[in-house]
Amino acid sequence: MVNRLLGSYFLNKNVLTEEQLENVYDTQKKSRVKLGLIAVSEKLMTEEQAAECNKLQSMKNKRFGDIAVEKGYLTEDQVSRLLGLQVNPYLSFVQAIVDNEYMTFDEVEAKVNEYKNEKGFSLTDMDALKSGDIDRIVPLFLPPEVNMLQMDHILVCVKTILRLVDNDIYFDKGYFTDHVNTDFYALQSIDGDSKATLAFIAKGNAILPLAETFGDEEFGEVDVYALDAVAEFINCVNGMYTTDLEKVMDLDMLPPDYKVEPCVLSGKLLVLPVYVKGEMFNIISGFGDFIKVD
Repeated sequence: MVNRLLGSYFLNKNVLTEEQLENVYDTQKKSRVKLGLIAVSEKLMTEEQAAECNKLQSMKNKRFGDIAVEKGYLTEDQVSRLLGLQVNPYLSFVQAIVDNEYMTFDEVEAKVNEYKNEKGFSLTDMDALKSGDIDRIVPLFLPPEVNMLQMDHILVCVKTILRLVDNDIYFDKGYFTDHVNTDFYALQSIDGDSKATLAFIAKGNAILPLAETFGDEEFGEVDVYALDAVAEFINCVNGMYTTDLEKVMDLDMLPPDYKVEPCVLSGKLLVLPVYVKGEMFNIISGFGDFIKVD
C-alpha cells in the first residue's frame, strides 16, 4: 500500500516516470531489503558505515549483521530487530528505488518528508504508514470524528478488498459530506440496533476492476451485471461485519440495491476515495441512519 501511495506522489511530482515506477515495483517483488539500508533508515548506522560493511561482506564469508557487530556499529539485539524489518513494504520500496539508481536514500527521505508536510501527517502518522499495518494506516485517511463502529465497518471493507481484489490499494483523504452526485451506485443497508449503509460509486468505468475481479467475469462497461457483482461484494463485507456484532446487537442485513442512472445519495456521508488496480472509486459509509437515494 505505502509503495503505491508514495509511488503515485513521486509520479505526480515528476520525480519518477511511469516506466521507472513500474521497474521499482518489479524490483520490489524480486528482492529482499538489505540490512544496511534498514540500519540507515533506522538511524543506527550512517550510509558510509553501511557501505563499509557491504564492501567487507563481499570480501569475507560473513553476514552483514556479524560484520556490523564486529565493527561496533550495531549490537546483536539491534541486528535481531533489524532482521524483523526486512519484510517492511516501505523499506523494500526505498531499496528498489536506490538499487535502480533513480534516487539516493537521502533524496527519497527528503521527498517522503515533503509528502508528510503536504499531507499534514505527524512523525507518528508516518511511522504507521511505513509499518504496512492496515489497522494503523486506514485511520490516517479518515476524519477524526468517525466513531469506532464506523471505523470497524470501513476496516472490514478495506481488508476484504485487499484479500479478494487487490493487495496494492491506496487512499486519498476521506471526508464527510451531506450529498454526492453519481451516475450509478451499488449499496446495502444494515437495520437494527446500529443502522448503517455501505455504498460504492465511481466515475466512468473505474469500478470495473473490483466488479470483474470479484465477479470473475469481464463486463466491459458498468451495467446492471457489473453492479450486481459489486453489490455481492458489499453483501460479503456486511456479512463479515455483522457476524461479530450480532453477538451483542440485533442486526438485519437488507437486500442489496443498485442502479445505472444519475442520482443523488444524501445523509451524513463518509466518503473514502480508494484506488484499486489503478482506478479510483469512492467507498460511501452512512452511519446512524440509512443513505437516501433521490
